[in-house]
Amino acid sequence: FYTTPMFFDLGAPFPIEGVRFATRADHPGHKIRQFRLSINDGREESKNEKGNLIWTLVHDERDNLSPVVELDIEPQIARHVYLHPLEVGETWEVAEFEVYGQGFVPQASFLSDPIDLGRASSLGRIWWNGQLDPEAKIVIQSRSGRDDQPEIYWRKTGVGGEEVPFGANGRPMSRKNYEAMPQNVRGGITQDLENWSVWHTYEYADGLAGIQIRSPSPRQYVQLHIDFFSASVAGGQIDSLFFEFSQPPVVSEAIGEIYPPFVESAEPVRFTYAVRTRLEAEQAGFNVFEVRTSARLEAIHEVRIDRAVVDFIPSFDPADPHQFSVQFDRIDQDQTLLEVDFDARVFNYGTAFNGAVSDGDSDEVPQSVIPGDAISELLSDDLSVRTPLKGSLLSAVQVAPNPFSPNGDGVNDQVQFSYTLLRLTDVVPLETEIYTLAGNRVRTLGAGEGGSALYQTAWDGRDDQGELVDPGLYIYRVVVEAGSGREERLGAIALVY
Repeated sequence: FYTTPMFFDLGAPFPIEGVRFATRADHPGHKIRQFRLSINDGREESKNEKGNLIWTLVHDERDNLSPVVELDIEPQIARHVYLHPLEVGETWEVAEFEVYGQGFVPQASFLSDPIDLGRASSLGRIWWNGQLDPEAKIVIQSRSGRDDQPEIYWRKTGVGGEEVPFGANGRPMSRKNYEAMPQNVRGGITQDLENWSVWHTYEYADGLAGIQIRSPSPRQYVQLHIDFFSASVAGGQIDSLFFEFSQPPVVSEAIGEIYPPFVESAEPVRFTYAVRTRLEAEQAGFNVFEVRTSARLEAIHEVRIDRAVVDFIPSFDPADPHQFSVQFDRIDQDQTLLEVDFDARVFNYGTAFNGAVSDGDSDEVPQSVIPGDAISELLSDDLSVRTPLKGSLLSAVQVAPNPFSPNGDGVNDQVQFSYTLLRLTDVVPLETEIYTLAGNRVRTLGAGEGGSALYQTAWDGRDDQGELVDPGLYIYRVVVEAGSGREERLGAIALVY
């Protein structure tokens, strides 16, 4: 009896920094004289090969004289607390046991119920506001569906390992039906990928200014999922979240594909974006088509409606080469084919070209294009373009003019360095440096981080102190630090006056 331990499960991992326990106020003599206090963080890695918790000792008391014990613990994550009295042959009790801490749990999630929009709707942009500490992370996800049940619930029939997605009455089961069944009859739970999309992911920064919902539409139901990843006292929160939608959608469905589906990295390519739309009687159609992509767009050449070339009004800013739109005569007939030819450079494998159609004469939200077979003779059926997976991350560096003369006359006063980063899945450190032939660095240009894209930086012939350097030959060095290692390009430039 005297050594019966006490185990506490906090329900989830929490940051803790103190423990307090006490006897009843009128029984101070029932204190624990000797005890050990241990904790476990609840991770699978903190169990032994038999699945038992591996305890970490945080306090070993051999002569406690107080009925109220207050212990400071080095701040750490814990889920399980273990109080083990030692054998001293005295009656003891614990009337109160408290665990203290501050900060954020390591991980938390929020899942909304399916949100019923009332009818099939075009999904527009989504926004959120909140707070996020630098060491924490928030990931937001969305999915869209045609009914109010994203999951399929399975029932065991008792015939071998057979499971069926309906109840004994032959009807599909709801969560309520599933949970009402005996445990030994419940089968698995799977995602309904016929009526619901997969989850689409957004970073926290995406929604601060608003971002297009990536889940397909038109759909009647939307579901949201948020994951919070915290680090001790660094955390985050979402204060508000809202999105736009419109009814009826401008089209019932917009199916698109892009050709060619496979290209060389960073090379200019002529693409054809084909879209075939479904329209119902109540829908007025559309007269604007837009594209957004991480590829570098360069020119718009031609628009065709049902294979006939038509006039169009382009909207394209070379300073923002990742989006364009074209306006044309209204398409208001079912199964009309729209084709747009344009030039672009693709830097990443699987680069998406996200398209949308809209009514330029109304304020309804655009209707996103979903991948599919828009033209039978095109074998793409996709809105993503692939590039070779092997090769250098850093292209050759283009330098011009070389030589250059920074004498202030407005002619060849700067030398321009142009290069391309390829096949990166995240931002990496990169910089351009200028050295003398003796190996002394005189200037660092464009130090920072970047992903797959075309980069340009210029040198005005000055050192890091702002002084013009002497005429002569200099060495440039472009360096990229990626997970696969360092890549660099070297070359010579001539500075003359």
